[in-house]
Amino acid sequence: MLVRISTNEMKENLEDIIQSIYLLPQQVLEDVLGHFQYLEYPKNYFLLKSGKPCKHLWFMITGAVRYFYTNDQGKEMNTWFSLDEQILTDTTSFVKQEPAQESIQLLEESEMYSIEYAALQALLQKHHPFALWYIKLVESHYVSQIEDRIADLQFLDAKERYQKILSKYPNITNRVSLGNIASYLNITQETLSRIRAGKL
Repeated sequence: MLVRISTNEMKENLEDIIQSIYLLPQQVLEDVLGHFQYLEYPKNYFLLKSGKPCKHLWFMITGAVRYFYTNDQGKEMNTWFSLDEQILTDTTSFVKQEPAQESIQLLEESEMYSIEYAALQALLQKHHPFALWYIKLVESHYVSQIEDRIADLQFLDAKERYQKILSKYPNITNRVSLGNIASYLNITQETLSRIRAGKL
């Protein structure tokens, strides 16, 4: 069930997310905020489908999403989750405006703000501080979503990956199905159950 918060609270949350990336002067911040649109979406809605270019950058206030692709055998493989007050986009697709390899689907009713690629580009031309903000955003989002994921698969076993996602999202098992979590960990749901039971 969607827990609604006030408009002022949501605007403050949006400001906090923006300013946490790179501190913008107040005048620039106000101009940037004016280009964001408030949106509400139902559970299971697709923000992005693979094969389509990512045209938006979303700042989720409340909600949960999964990133996934479909492998050659037709099986969906989860690659990332985001819960509450997170930035959502397919970085490579958004930056290059090329077809996305992954889909982004909501796992809960969600509230968010969105800015279109064209509007963002116009702001980059207009405000030098915002251009610096964007560089920081791409760097941090790319690292967390791609490089960390690759490192986790290379250097952590399934139990360690599970513990890591629990440390990031302590209540994830109440909001994301065990099947989706097992897919993210690249293990079976039975193996995940054994990890959760302390048998592995």
